[in-house]
Amino acid sequence: FSGYSDMAVGSAKMIGYDLPRNFRMPYASGDVAEFWRRWHITLSTWLRDYLYIPLGGNRHGAARTYANLAITMLLGGLWHGASWNFVAWGGLHGAALALHRALRGALGERFRTPRPLAIGVTLLFVMLCWVPFRSPDFATTREILRRLFTLDASGAHFVPVLLFPCLALVALGHAIGTAIDAAVERVTGGAPLYDFVAADGVGHALWRASNAERDALVAGFAALP
Repeated sequence: FSGYSDMAVGSAKMIGYDLPRNFRMPYASGDVAEFWRRWHITLSTWLRDYLYIPLGGNRHGAARTYANLAITMLLGGLWHGASWNFVAWGGLHGAALALHRALRGALGERFRTPRPLAIGVTLLFVMLCWVPFRSPDFATTREILRRLFTLDASGAHFVPVLLFPCLALVALGHAIGTAIDAAVERVTGGAPLYDFVAADGVGHALWRASNAERDALVAGFAALP
């Protein structure tokens, strides 16, 4: 999804159209609110601007804010299709957003979790929510969750011994991608170079960039840990 969104951004850039970035490493998010700032940004922005804010946003007290978050995400679930599974997915995210906002409001600066742990917990929640999203019905959802939490490998199409190396590769890929993303944003301020690289590739972007842009980009990558 993220990959073909990048292809759309780059293809549009080549013919003169500037499309907004749609994903910003969402699986590296430290909480569910950050996830929705990084995941499917065009959809989350639309939900915010045309559902959450018109419903009142956070302008009418805590209880109304939590209700607005829940309603927005429930409708966001229905946007994907007329299925109770999509409603459940939206309801889970709405409840998580409301809980996160309530805890942040109650605890303030004390509401802090070590970043690696926060990313792990958020990723686990998001992955579990994908189960009802992708399942055709609640019976399938229950069966998948049962097999997950009882470690029932019947029907699995992978070799268990490969699971942890695969997870390590996924984590490494996200760490490298996040570092590169941060370096590019530090050097360029974000979107312009991202669009340029998406359209032409890194090498072509360096070839067409000015000397100052090229030097700044090379220095940024050289500063990566």
